[in-house]
Amino acid sequence: MRSIKYKITIAISLSALLSLLIAYVVINLTLNARFNDYLQVNQIKRDERIIDTFRDNYLRDERWTITSGKSLEREAESSAFTISLLNWDKSVMWAMDPLKLVEKEKEINPETSFSMEQYVPNEYPIKNENRIIGYVVIGQFSPLVISQEDENFLNSITMSILISAFLAVFLIILIALFVARQLSDPIERISQTAYSLSMGDLSARENLEADVVEIETLRNSINSLGEKLDRQDMLRKRLITDVSHELRNPLNVLQTNLEAIIDGILPATPERLQSLNSEVVRFGKLLDNLNILKQFESESMVAKIAVLDIKQVLQDIYHNFQGLTKEKSIRLKYVFQKNSDFLILADKHSIYQVVTNLLHNAIKFTPRNGTITIRLTRDDRYCYIRIKDTGIGIPEEDLPNVFERFYRVDKSRELIEGSGIGLTIVKNFVKLNGGTITVNSTVGKGSTFTIRFNLYEIGERIPGEEMETTSNFPLRSDESETFTRRGSETIMGADQTKSDGNPEQ
Repeated sequence: MRSIKYKITIAISLSALLSLLIAYVVINLTLNARFNDYLQVNQIKRDERIIDTFRDNYLRDERWTITSGKSLEREAESSAFTISLLNWDKSVMWAMDPLKLVEKEKEINPETSFSMEQYVPNEYPIKNENRIIGYVVIGQFSPLVISQEDENFLNSITMSILISAFLAVFLIILIALFVARQLSDPIERISQTAYSLSMGDLSARENLEADVVEIETLRNSINSLGEKLDRQDMLRKRLITDVSHELRNPLNVLQTNLEAIIDGILPATPERLQSLNSEVVRFGKLLDNLNILKQFESESMVAKIAVLDIKQVLQDIYHNFQGLTKEKSIRLKYVFQKNSDFLILADKHSIYQVVTNLLHNAIKFTPRNGTITIRLTRDDRYCYIRIKDTGIGIPEEDLPNVFERFYRVDKSRELIEGSGIGLTIVKNFVKLNGGTITVNSTVGKGSTFTIRFNLYEIGERIPGEEMETTSNFPLRSDESETFTRRGSETIMGADQTKSDGNPEQ
């Protein structure tokens, strides 16, 4: 198994080598093609120049002589081609012997490729005023004649390209090593952090920032995972403490009192038995909550979706909590928009569980003479249930964790008994019914939980086979209940204006 540094280096190097090889081949082919075109043009110009020289000699002497064009013989010998002059009747005036040229080349270079089999003569007419006055035969041993200077120039260009390619490969390998190290080092550090987390070191973090977006995202994800694992470990330890405490207290009370009753120390009075029964009920509630969480985690919780008038459901809950809030000297208000429909698709039992859990929490943390407000509003798409209290509030740093199972704010742990799973159940029930829940809070001023559900449109398809309908019958009232109408809202609650005169509190 190879390291990422090795693989990146090899990948970049091979890509560079392949690119350079392709570039080298293309450049060479292009250079040779263009150089051959250059030689061919020069050869055509050379042939035209030779013909013009012979014509000029003829016009000067007014006839062909044995010396006509002899000045070109030296050029032909140096450039390895032959020239022959023929009269208008193609009789030879003078000619160069190609065999002597081959022998001369072999003397200079024994490994020369010149041979008579390669010799090709080309005959061109010499004209004057459209009259043929003679012929010149130019013979050569290759289609294109290349001089030593031309060959040296071409070789130098090819060598320069080859040296440049080697230098480029060397530089690219260095760059590949640098880039591979820049990419692999942070990944190796992040990998080491992940390994440390897997081995139980939940404090491991990668603090060095990366300059690559994907690696930086990976670093943040690993660090976030570490924080969540650390928090979950803290919650696990707290769970052990909380559950053992919650189970120990009722069991200790039951054991102590039952032993005292068995020993005859305490009489089994109805009052004492009722107190023991309340401990059993509290014990049972904790087990029920744990069972609900188990159903959510195993995805076995089933919702009976129905069309609900959430305004009527909240009104029923409001009436059910009147006695409890009066006993605690807490003012409970229910505020809703009048002349508005609030139909949603939800499970009635789940909605009751959500709202009652939030109200029980609000009552726990709201002091005497405080206020709890249930507010129901809507827009074109959603309805909003807001449960606001004037309790002790939640610190800002604890807000992201309040819906975690068994998480409890330290201050509440000291003041109020609880298992820390009520809000987890609330969030799961809201999610089960397709809603969302958020919380805003200020320490010392209270908290506001906001639940949002999609409004039901008449004619919309209902999931499942069950359907429940409720009617908008008039709101009930009792002797102690006060109705206040303000703008488009109706407010239900006792003695609304005695506290601060603000019915929206």
